[in-house]
Amino acid sequence: MEHQVILLPRENYWTWVRSCSEYVLQYGPNMTQDPQTAAQYMAPAQVITFPVVPGGYPEYSQLEEWFYSQHPGVRLDPISTDTAKGLQEEFALRIAEEDRYGQKRKSFYLLWPTDYTFITQEYGANPQIYSRYGMPGHEGVDIRALNNTNVYCCADGVVYRVHNNPDPRVHAYGKHVRVRHKDGYKTVYGHLARPLVRVGQELKAGELLGRANSTGASTGSHLHLTLKRDGATDRGETNYPKDIIDPTPFLIWPAAKKSFDVSRLNHEKCLLGAHARVGEPLQDEDLNLIRLAKLEAVKLELDESLDTIERIRGLNPAMLIVVRVMGDFSGEAISAERFFASIENNFGRLYRSGIRYFEIHSNPNVQNSGWRRSWRDGLEFSQWFIKVTQMIKTRFPDAKVGFPGLSQGELLPGWRANDAQFLNEAVSAVQNADWVGVNCYWTDQASLRARNKGRVFEVYRDKFPEKLLIITEFCNPIQGVAESTKARQYLEFYRMVRSQPGIVAAFAYTLSAEQGHDAIVWRSETSDGSDFAELIGKRSI
Repeated sequence: MEHQVILLPRENYWTWVRSCSEYVLQYGPNMTQDPQTAAQYMAPAQVITFPVVPGGYPEYSQLEEWFYSQHPGVRLDPISTDTAKGLQEEFALRIAEEDRYGQKRKSFYLLWPTDYTFITQEYGANPQIYSRYGMPGHEGVDIRALNNTNVYCCADGVVYRVHNNPDPRVHAYGKHVRVRHKDGYKTVYGHLARPLVRVGQELKAGELLGRANSTGASTGSHLHLTLKRDGATDRGETNYPKDIIDPTPFLIWPAAKKSFDVSRLNHEKCLLGAHARVGEPLQDEDLNLIRLAKLEAVKLELDESLDTIERIRGLNPAMLIVVRVMGDFSGEAISAERFFASIENNFGRLYRSGIRYFEIHSNPNVQNSGWRRSWRDGLEFSQWFIKVTQMIKTRFPDAKVGFPGLSQGELLPGWRANDAQFLNEAVSAVQNADWVGVNCYWTDQASLRARNKGRVFEVYRDKFPEKLLIITEFCNPIQGVAESTKARQYLEFYRMVRSQPGIVAAFAYTLSAEQGHDAIVWRSETSDGSDFAELIGKRSI
C-alpha cells in the first residue's frame, strides 16, 4: 500500500481540497494543511505531495529545505503551481497518464532498481563517516537488496564500466557497474555479487543488470546507487565532488511491497506473552500469573533455572520460550568475543533444554547498554552483532538469533541515539538475524494507536517485509495509571497484533522485577497481580 499525504495551503483550504477530489478518489491519499502533520504521517514510508505556493505555509518560508533538514529521507512530490486550478489540472493529467507522481513526464527519471522498496541509508547521511573521504555525507542511496536478488538498470543507457574485483582495497564499491544515460547523467550500482552486463552493452530501463551482495566496503547485502551529472560540481549544482548529485528526487518509488509469507509460521496467530521477572529468576507468584493469564509465550533471562523452565512447560507444553541474552555494558567496551565467552555456558545450558529463540542484547541505542561505549552508532553495533551471531551459529547451529528491540524516541545526548536512525544504520545486522525484536511503548490511548509508538511494529513490517517479528516488550510505563486502565490497554494491544501476519509473539513488560520497575509490573508490593492476570486471561482476544 502506498502512503501519501497532500499538504495544502491554509488560506482558502477548502478550495484547494475541492481541486484534489478526483485525484483523491483515484488514489486515496490523505490531506492536511499542517507541514508537521504531513512529516509525521506514516513516517518514514510516506510521500508528501504539495503545491509550491509562496507564503502558503507561513511558518515555513523554505518548505522543501525544512523537510530535508528536519526529516531527512522524506519523499517529497512538489508541484510547480500556485493556484488551485493549476493543481487540479496537474492531477487530471496524472490520472489520465496513470502516473501518480508525474515523474514519467520529467526529462530524466530513475526506475526503482531492486525488488525491495526501502532505503537503508539516505543521500547525505552520516557526514562523520564520509568526511574522511572528502564527502559532505553518504554519496548515494543504499537500497535494500538481499543476497543474490535482482538489480535493475534505472534508465536507458550504455554500460561504460564493469568492475569485477570484490576487494575493498581496490574499490569501495567492490564489484559494480556504471551506466551512461542521456543529458550527461550516469548511474553507479555498487556491492554486487556479480555483474550480468558487459562494457558497451545498451540497456533499457528496468533491464536486469546484476545480482546484489556485499562486496567492497560493505557490512551487509544491499545496493548502493550513485547518480552523477557531467559538470554538476563545476556549475555549483552540488556541494559534492566528482559531479555527484542526489538521486532521491529522480527515483520512481514503486507502490507494491513484498508481502509476508504467513506459511513460514508454525502457528496462525501472534502468541500472547509476557516478559517474566527482570533481574533474577522467576518466583512462585510469577508462575501463578502465567497460569492465571493463560499465556502462550514467556520471555526469560539467561540465568533462569531448568527446573523453572520445566514448571512453565508443565503449565503449557506448547509454550514458546524466548530468552534475552544480556551482558553488563555500563562500563568499558565489550568486544563480541568477550560477550560470547561470558554467555556461552548459560546459552548452551538453555539450548540443550530445547530453547531455540534468543534475543541478543536489548536497547543497544542506549548508553548504559553499550551506545558510545562498545559501539558509536548502529553501523558499529551491526558489525558487533554479526560477529556474535557467527560465533553462536558455529556452536549452536539451530539457534534462532533475534535482533534486539530498541529504546523508542529521539536523540537524547549522552543517553540515547535516535531509534529510527540507529535502525537504519544497523540494517545489515537485521538482515543477518533470524527474527527482529520490536519494543512498543505508549503513554495514553492516542499513542497506543500511533504508528511511532504502540503500532511501531507496522513501521518494522514495512521496512523488513521478509522478516519474522517478535514484539519483545510492550507496555504503558507511566506511573499512577490505574491497573484496570493498563489492563484494558494491554488487551487492546493484544487484539491489534493477534492476527498481524509475521508476528510470532508479543511480550507485555513485565510480570515482576527485582527492583526499579515499579511502574510497569503486573505484580507489586500492594497487589499480587491476580486481578490483572485474570482479566487478561478471561477476556476474549
